[in-house]
Amino acid sequence: ILIAEDSMLLGKLILESLHRSGYVNTIKCDNGQEAWDFLCEAKASGDPIESHVACIVSDIEMPQMDGHRLTKLVKEDQVLRLTPLILFSSLINDAMRLKGEELGADAQISKPEIARLVSLIDELTAHLDESDPV
Repeated sequence: ILIAEDSMLLGKLILESLHRSGYVNTIKCDNGQEAWDFLCEAKASGDPIESHVACIVSDIEMPQMDGHRLTKLVKEDQVLRLTPLILFSSLINDAMRLKGEELGADAQISKPEIARLVSLIDELTAHLDESDPV
């Protein structure tokens, strides 16, 4: 699970919640640009992208590259576009939800719903082989 979150506290809470739920292979990036750089390196490796990232969780408001730009880049990329992407932000309102949908986000939830985040990741990664650690 690739997490793009600029808040150290929220990043720690997300990681702890994922780890408690069995998602131990996590990568934390401090902004969308770091996440995009990681994804580009993963693509360049020649390995199937699923071996590097099963799901992306991104904040919207971050320095260097925001979550909407990251979503647009991921969903327009031929290799990455099927990777589930969840926008996880305190900014989710009707207008932001519409923009996220237009950009192709697979799910959008507001930050207080950290417990719901795990169940969304479960749903979006259910198609992966059960024997592969996520």
